[in-house]
Amino acid sequence: MKKHYLTHFFEPSSIAIIGTGDGGDSIESKLAERLKEQFSGKVWLVHPRHRSLLGSNKVYETIDQVPGRIDLAIIVTPDSLVAEQLERCAGVGIDSVVVLSHLDDRDGFMRSKFVEGLRKQAESLGIRMWGPDCYGFVRPALGIRATLDNVNIRPGKIALISHSGAICRAVTDWAKANGVGFSTIISLEQAAGVYAGDILDYLVIDQQTECILIYAEGVQDSRGFLSGLRGVARSKPVIVMKTGRHGEDSGQHLSHTGALIGNDYVFDAALERAGIVRANSLTDLFLAARAFPIHRSVRGENIGIISHGLGPAIMACDKAFDLGLPLAQLSNESSVKLAQLRSMDASSNPVYSSRFGLNEEFMEACEIIAKDKSVDFLVVVLTPPRGKVLRDVDERLHRIQKASFKPIVVCCMGGDNIASIRKSLQERGIPVFSSPENAIKAAKYLTTYFKNRTYLIQAPASMEQHVSPDIEGARLIIEGVLQEGRKVLNQMESRAVLKAFNIPINPSWNTHSANEALVAAESVGFPVALKINSPDISHKVDFSGVSLNVMNAQAVRSAYKKLVDDVKQTKPDARIEGVIVEHMVTSAANRELLLGIKNDSIFGPVIVFGHGGTMVEVMNDIAISLPPLNSLLAKTLIQSPKVSKMLDSFRNMPAANHAELERIILRLSEIACELPWVRNLDINPLVLNDKSAMVLDAVIEVDYLPPAQRRYEHMAIHPYPVYLETNWQMKNGTDVVIRPIRPEDAELEKAFIESLSERSRYYRFMHNVKRVTPEMLARFTQIDYHREMALVALVKEPGGWHEIGVSRYVLNPDGVSCEFAVVVSDQWHRTGIGYKLMELLIEAARNKGLKVMDGIVLRDNVPMRKLARSMGFEIRDDEKDEDIVYIAKKL
Repeated sequence: MKKHYLTHFFEPSSIAIIGTGDGGDSIESKLAERLKEQFSGKVWLVHPRHRSLLGSNKVYETIDQVPGRIDLAIIVTPDSLVAEQLERCAGVGIDSVVVLSHLDDRDGFMRSKFVEGLRKQAESLGIRMWGPDCYGFVRPALGIRATLDNVNIRPGKIALISHSGAICRAVTDWAKANGVGFSTIISLEQAAGVYAGDILDYLVIDQQTECILIYAEGVQDSRGFLSGLRGVARSKPVIVMKTGRHGEDSGQHLSHTGALIGNDYVFDAALERAGIVRANSLTDLFLAARAFPIHRSVRGENIGIISHGLGPAIMACDKAFDLGLPLAQLSNESSVKLAQLRSMDASSNPVYSSRFGLNEEFMEACEIIAKDKSVDFLVVVLTPPRGKVLRDVDERLHRIQKASFKPIVVCCMGGDNIASIRKSLQERGIPVFSSPENAIKAAKYLTTYFKNRTYLIQAPASMEQHVSPDIEGARLIIEGVLQEGRKVLNQMESRAVLKAFNIPINPSWNTHSANEALVAAESVGFPVALKINSPDISHKVDFSGVSLNVMNAQAVRSAYKKLVDDVKQTKPDARIEGVIVEHMVTSAANRELLLGIKNDSIFGPVIVFGHGGTMVEVMNDIAISLPPLNSLLAKTLIQSPKVSKMLDSFRNMPAANHAELERIILRLSEIACELPWVRNLDINPLVLNDKSAMVLDAVIEVDYLPPAQRRYEHMAIHPYPVYLETNWQMKNGTDVVIRPIRPEDAELEKAFIESLSERSRYYRFMHNVKRVTPEMLARFTQIDYHREMALVALVKEPGGWHEIGVSRYVLNPDGVSCEFAVVVSDQWHRTGIGYKLMELLIEAARNKGLKVMDGIVLRDNVPMRKLARSMGFEIRDDEKDEDIVYIAKKL
């Protein structure tokens, strides 16, 4: 595995500081002195005049005079000299640069133009650059300070990524006062060739980092950002705070869907599918960070509360109710045991004591609640104790947490009188908060993370296997509309597209006269509904374009004439293409719902579900999810908005047909996946009752595709690639299934790796893998099909399916090449399976548009070298390591 390109930034062996300041108090000399004190690698100072700024350490006039390789250059010259220094850095092979030079004399347009010029220059020179005039980054544990900020930062396990240098400075000041440490602090306010997604990729493998905080002001590379989030969230918790929640588009929309869904709704949905927790303030961001060291023990969201005093217990309960956290129902056995404790005043959840003693019985009550099977999470609320205090409160709670393997958070209300307890609990790694509300908030963040991880590991296909929509027919309809210069499908075209995906449509006739309308009404059966058919009118009710419950032939003629006259009066310029006649769907059990697709400018298509009808904008009751969806994700979407309560049985109204609604949502997901031309799709209303569902009205907006757009490139989350599944037979007649890996293959993958000989494992991983960790399995099986691919070879043996080989590629940061690996089970060597896996992997990479496939192979791995040579790979020696060879193939 090649080193990540950010290694030169975050783990450099040598750093050069380039400046032109005067005297030992110059910025560059102070920066160099601090690095010399804290950084274990080499530090060089480059200065054209002063040769003794670092005492006994030599100072060089130009960067090309510095001996050996330089991994990272930090430029602090006046801005007018930065371009020259970039050229010099490129001349000696430096590809990682931080420019801390201020731009105080440049404002507005001139500043932007100057920064853009430097970015283009850095890109042309092959340099990845932070700056100019930025906070930079800090790696406290390694003593790396590529910043002019002078605050001392403690080493810790939290990484902070921020779009604002001001936030970085505020956070470091706060952290110093509160004793919080960081593994990394990074500002992305000015970065050229360095992206948030790549930084997240690096932090996944960074052993210094256990939790990641992100302050975001926007997303540019949505696919890279979301892919990076999904990758890191599989093994480390990520908490995101994004500003601009209310900066929604205020323009006109053809669809209800477009009018309802702002960018922030989509951002929330994207985070949910990525397994990420969102905080709404900096305070909450760090509150969540303090709780996340115990995230691995979270298994559910039912909380148990035990408190000193009824008041704090009620405060905790109120907050839990506000946040939708359910209180656990204690078992009868637990309640009986609690009732026997004289110090406790309640035996049901919440449990409380008004005696304020931290005595043996209080701790026994904590243990009873933690052991209860219905309790997933324990919140302990302490106030300044009265009377005797157990000396080992921290030890007791720590033991309870370990024995129950359930998360415990503690609220210590008060100041000096409870400070010692607070400190001892924190030293034990138990999260402590100052109020019941904050303790409950922490519990909510942890349970949300647990729930969102369930969504993270979903890998739906673009279509269910038993479904066969007429994709080609729908595509031809859309292409025909675009060829006519239109971007909005008329009613009949919209209905035809939905019908092609097996979505039930109310049969309708498009009529051009009152007599035709009458014939249509007699054919579909009374009562009927009449609707204007005009490409210029999307919301028909707004222009008196709908007539409902037309009961007989005479009323049809009258309704037809009135409908046309009213529309001509309210919208004289509207083109009228007819009047649609359809049967009036009536049932006491009908619910009117909204379903749709909105194409977000950043995250692509999203699926929308909510309250339908003419009052849809007023109700504003919607939920959204990023496609592709499967049954679990569709059910979650249905349960999200308030309208979901209308779907259950109520008084004399039977429960709605949930299965049919779920089926239609999955069909809508297929449209979002397979028809990238669709920009907005609005089904309003979808009428759902206890037996069936029916689309009564639909609007579809389409647009041309960008040039050379590849399959599923319009989506933020790549569907499971069913089209890469294949069957193959070995020469000995053994049938083999080769398909992309899925999250549920974790046990197969684990058994496969453990079955490999020590030599095969060493050849694959280039080190001795003693144990297959859950983090490794998540990384191998929960992949992002946008940027990596793993093909597994499976054979069916007694006992079930067995994995006998796997080939995989991962995109390199350049986006046009990939690194590959392949390994075959020892007993299946020389069967041709390795060649077949590589052949299919190369084909998948080529279809992805990649240009080069490369890899690193141990020199003594002769079988792999033979395989590579037989497949047209070029093999050359590695300049830095004689034990490995570099192989590459142009695709």
